[in-house]
Amino acid sequence: MKLKTILTVSFAISLAAGMTSCEDMLSVDSKTVMYDYQNTLDSPVDTVYSVLGIVKKLQAVADRTLVLGEIRGDLIDLSDHASQDLRDLYTYDFKSLSPDNKYDQAVDYYSIINNCNFFLNNVDTAFTRNQQHSVMKGEYIVVLCYRAWAYLQLAQVYGEVPYFDKPVTSDNAASGITLNIKQLAQTLLLDFKDEYISYIDKYSPNYGEFAELDLGDGSKSSKHKTKEFFIPIRLILGDLYLWSEDYAHAAQYYADFLTGDNRAVTTGTNGAYWRTNDFTVMGSDNYYSLFNDNGYICYIPMEGDKYNGTISEIEDLYNSTAENYYWYELTASQALRSTSARQDYCYHAKRPGDNPYEWAAFISDKSNEEERYRGDLRLQSILETEFLEMDEEDPEAYKYSTEVQTLNKFNSEKIWLYRKDVVYLRLAEALNRCGLPQTAFAILKDGLCKTTIDSLSQGEKDRAANINGVDLSNIYGANMFGSTTKYTKVRTTWSDVTIRVNNSDQEYTVASWDNRGNTMGIHSRGCGDASYNDNYRIPVDTLSGTPSLEDSIRAVEVALIDEMALETCFEGYRFGDLMRISMHRAADATSPAYGGFAENDFLAKRVAARRSAKWQATEDYYAGKDEALYTTLLGDGKSLNPSWFLVLPDKK
Repeated sequence: MKLKTILTVSFAISLAAGMTSCEDMLSVDSKTVMYDYQNTLDSPVDTVYSVLGIVKKLQAVADRTLVLGEIRGDLIDLSDHASQDLRDLYTYDFKSLSPDNKYDQAVDYYSIINNCNFFLNNVDTAFTRNQQHSVMKGEYIVVLCYRAWAYLQLAQVYGEVPYFDKPVTSDNAASGITLNIKQLAQTLLLDFKDEYISYIDKYSPNYGEFAELDLGDGSKSSKHKTKEFFIPIRLILGDLYLWSEDYAHAAQYYADFLTGDNRAVTTGTNGAYWRTNDFTVMGSDNYYSLFNDNGYICYIPMEGDKYNGTISEIEDLYNSTAENYYWYELTASQALRSTSARQDYCYHAKRPGDNPYEWAAFISDKSNEEERYRGDLRLQSILETEFLEMDEEDPEAYKYSTEVQTLNKFNSEKIWLYRKDVVYLRLAEALNRCGLPQTAFAILKDGLCKTTIDSLSQGEKDRAANINGVDLSNIYGANMFGSTTKYTKVRTTWSDVTIRVNNSDQEYTVASWDNRGNTMGIHSRGCGDASYNDNYRIPVDTLSGTPSLEDSIRAVEVALIDEMALETCFEGYRFGDLMRISMHRAADATSPAYGGFAENDFLAKRVAARRSAKWQATEDYYAGKDEALYTTLLGDGKSLNPSWFLVLPDKK
């Protein structure tokens, strides 16, 4: 299918989208809909309908964005009951995909882009009411962000994609150039003006709330706040600069989102913890609560009922439900389980009295018989498996799986695009590539706050003052990240649980906590008090003891890609994270891919070991990797590898 045909189809779909059910959450009944290319969108009412029409188009790609971002990565595996569409994607034989594969539908991304282009080219941003600010400029900025997001997703799936910035209708031809994701990000940045940030801060669109709807089975749909549909401009700019490899501006926008204008988007203290230092008694676990209605920044709203419009099927892919007879389709890969199991859990406690060894840190020995309790505890917090006994006398029983899997990470009516830990991880990624690896690693180990910042080297702080002309030193300002102290658990009462000290005869008992601070290292969400784990640090050159700055940056990237796996697994970011960091590493003089598009080995060896990764420290993590898949994904080692991507219809 040629580009013009793809876009013509997307235009036809757009026309059909204007005729929706009146019960549809995003129903629009304006007689002048956005898809009429003769309309100039000079009415505020019509721009509201138009923006909601674009949100409706986002629903079509919500699930597939999550699936395509994970199934090409290293963190998920297929169950025996996975669909053929999923199996075909998992094999990486993308040229042989059926044209009916539900996840390989580039036309839906182009439909979003085409609708955005129509809006951006036709909306009257000069229109004012009572000589005040532009009434429709806020929507213009929102739509710019949607278009940028859609293009970034498209390029992560298809590699090099046609770019166009004019709407395509049934009677005009597409005129575009083909760009890779770095070129695309650089091009999209040209559409954003500095004034847009202050404008959207003051005049961000807000269409109120969609109330809960009765779904007819005794349940109700979610309540939706329309302001949470919109992607914050600082985050889309951060992403565009990160893909452009302009790390200083990326860090600047991420940090500004977290701390600007008296904001303090702190990490909080949610996590999963052992209660005792022999790692046998589970303590508190509120990690999974990060994924409730308060855990996201913005999201794509989905219908609560298929009779009202587009619903998400993502929960059915990972969860055993009555609808799928408990036969889930996707689960955690061996690589994810191994990454989790090989982490150190640090149990940190304060002894009573004036003992000179007042503080004690205990590191897990990973001896727990259950793999899910070894090392990091986040995976066991969100992914649960239980086995049921089959009632052999029930003739219907054989329809159901006796293995029941539950993934506590999704709300099928709110497919989130960003949450705060994702922003912190991307800030760390950008800071690291700015030449600030200590600061980046602090986000993982301690959390950014005054006490942490005070411990950073002066040389690193001095470097931050001029990163390619950008001054990032303000991130070291007092209380920039909302807390004067980092979070730590301090034992204050001494009863209930007996603790042995360093395997000696000394014992003491502890119970309650005094939780100090509201900023913690993201690693501590599942690894205890990571701040006190001496094993968790930036590795140094064992020969010289003084690694180069490049050595430190590359070491932090390895820790960072593991942290992304532990914290954001199943959320659709994985392939993009692997690809982006592979691209960063090609700039290093020590890289075998120096000067190329990406260090392909970084991605290839991880994906090829998805079913064979080892968690034991004494074994090669990548031993047993799929050599054929590794060779396919490696390519020549440094060029943009077409084997990573699905194929646009006209290229098959």
